[in-house]
Amino acid sequence: MGTRDTGTTRVAKLCRRLAKLYTGAVADVMDGMGHRSQALPSEIRPLDPAMKVAGPAFTVRGRAKQYQDGIDPRGRQIAMLRAIPPNSVVVVHPGDEGTAAHWGELMSNVARQQGATGAVIAGGLRDSRQILDIGFPVFRIFHSPLTAVWRWDITDHDVPVRMGGVLVRPGDYLLGDIDGVLVIPAEIVEEVVSRTEDVARRETVVRKALQRGGRIDELFARYKVL
Repeated sequence: MGTRDTGTTRVAKLCRRLAKLYTGAVADVMDGMGHRSQALPSEIRPLDPAMKVAGPAFTVRGRAKQYQDGIDPRGRQIAMLRAIPPNSVVVVHPGDEGTAAHWGELMSNVARQQGATGAVIAGGLRDSRQILDIGFPVFRIFHSPLTAVWRWDITDHDVPVRMGGVLVRPGDYLLGDIDGVLVIPAEIVEEVVSRTEDVARRETVVRKALQRGGRIDELFARYKVL
């Protein structure tokens, strides 16, 4: 099981490096390392095409509210929000509840206040205009005006979750952009970032050469990127 890195300065630097990359190049590097099933379900999309998330996962798990027990579930929401570590990406798995908004604008404000870099919600979102206004990066599957208060319970947080067959452990890294969301195991994240930075440098050289009329076969033979 992955463990959360508590070195905040190191994590922040790694997040900044990761955020400069793009998912296609990172996926190619992980493919080459034998990690070929690390993309979250393709229906998880950014609220705005320009939005990007990069950072270690803070996971949240829930389920459809089983019965009206008189307990206000917002207490569990507040406890979860207060536990979000700096630099993290909040990852919400709603379980079997598929109608409500599992994330919204006030939660986005609190997450940002805690130092989170974004949120990936495998479920519903509301307050979309307000979230766009504050510029907090959120990825989601669908939109709903319905509150989760009477429809969904948070059962636990900072535990492993499985989304579309991909295991997300607390402290594993996420990178999300317009092409999708990748999960990078914590044990290999530094190697993945370093290798992808090298790929990106070579791609830049090839891109400029192609724009000057270079031949792709010659450039591929030399730089091994395509």
